[in-house]
Amino acid sequence: MSGKPSGPVTQSPSWWDVLKIGRIHWRVGFVEYVLQDFGYNVGSIDDRFDHMLEEAVRKFQGDYYLRLTSAVDDATWTQMRTLFGVVRRGDFSDLVRAVQYALNEGHGYHLAVDGDFGPLTEQAVRDFQRSQSIDVDGEVGIQTFTYLVIIGR
Repeated sequence: MSGKPSGPVTQSPSWWDVLKIGRIHWRVGFVEYVLQDFGYNVGSIDDRFDHMLEEAVRKFQGDYYLRLTSAVDDATWTQMRTLFGVVRRGDFSDLVRAVQYALNEGHGYHLAVDGDFGPLTEQAVRDFQRSQSIDVDGEVGIQTFTYLVIIGR
């Protein structure tokens, strides 16, 4: 996926990259970190949509009454984005790792993927927000999450 979506990206977009078994991509790694933070067993974080991740996605979908597609589709992305909340300076979690990973792999930053939302991660988030002409607050909420995932290489 490439290109910037037109208009605000705060609704459930139809341009989410659908991820399913066999896919190898940095967005898969992002999903692995997010689901791991939510308490799902994803195995190793390796950008590969394998059977273990497929099972974790299916459990996640079942837990939130989504259609059981075993793929990270529009509804699954939207639910993850909603549950993600806001991560900001001072946080330490796999959600922060997901952000650091997306910034590195999808957007060319060079952060340590250590789960610590410190000053370097905050500055990278601010730079990313500025580059996308979205609200610059140094926090990753719904809008920044969406742009991190749908924009990128």
